[in-house]
Amino acid sequence: MIRVRFHGRGGQGIKTASQILGNAAFLSGFQAQDFPLYGAERRGAPIVAFTRFSPDPILERGPVFLPDLLLVGDASLLNDSQAAPLCGADESTLIFVNSPQDRDTLENQYSFPSTPIIDDLTGRCLKHIKREHIFSTALAAAGARILGTIELSHLNQAVEMELASELDASTLQSNLALVEEIFRSVSPRPLVERAAQTLKPTSLIQVQQGQVSEAAPIILAPGNMALRKTGKWRVVRPKIDYEHCNKCLICYARCPDGTIGIDADGSPQIDYDHCKGCMICAQECPGHFIQTIRESEVVDESS
Repeated sequence: MIRVRFHGRGGQGIKTASQILGNAAFLSGFQAQDFPLYGAERRGAPIVAFTRFSPDPILERGPVFLPDLLLVGDASLLNDSQAAPLCGADESTLIFVNSPQDRDTLENQYSFPSTPIIDDLTGRCLKHIKREHIFSTALAAAGARILGTIELSHLNQAVEMELASELDASTLQSNLALVEEIFRSVSPRPLVERAAQTLKPTSLIQVQQGQVSEAAPIILAPGNMALRKTGKWRVVRPKIDYEHCNKCLICYARCPDGTIGIDADGSPQIDYDHCKGCMICAQECPGHFIQTIRESEVVDESS
């Protein structure tokens, strides 16, 4: 059995990537299983998805804790202790990271249990589909190519099955061109065969009836939203051009999360700890004085 785990952010197509890979594996003659795991998170929040496929019936259920292949769609998650994308990976795990940085730079920043495979899928997506933050097709293609068990024709068929009803013909062809480029540039890697995992039955757990207030998702601590620094969810961030900003404050009024404040001289100031990078402020700025800056793994807020 091959166990694959995907890490990314809401809106990046991580769930769709797992579905494409699962469909491609099924078309290649495998039994397949794919599913995401996330709650009520908004765009930009860390999410995870899983794909299993095997020539035999799949009896496992639940999350993949020990992946054979780990696909990280957003390298900034490597800094996120809550997302913890490397959790469960060992020296046998094939690790792929979408990043414009070279492998030596990433290995100096993070402790990988095995040598990672690095490719700038964001740049490839921008080139082919003009969307730098949607990795569904690209990440599925990278996974299929690294494993070397899925033919390009089956992957293309899976992409069409998943996306044909959502995309026009031209955009679909652009996605297929993206898949072909990734198949040319990424090389298959040998997969270490793991020992079969024995499933052991457990005793029935008796759940005691408690008070509704103890089981309900009730947050009793007041005013604690500011403690969750959602700025880590960003893929891109806004940067105000203060040389041309006329302090109209439309960005302040339009920000859906209230992360733009006003300083002492009346200029808008962005709270990067909580800005999710939705870029509504840039769209609403009448003079187009707010730039869109792509995030890197290490953010310098002064730039």
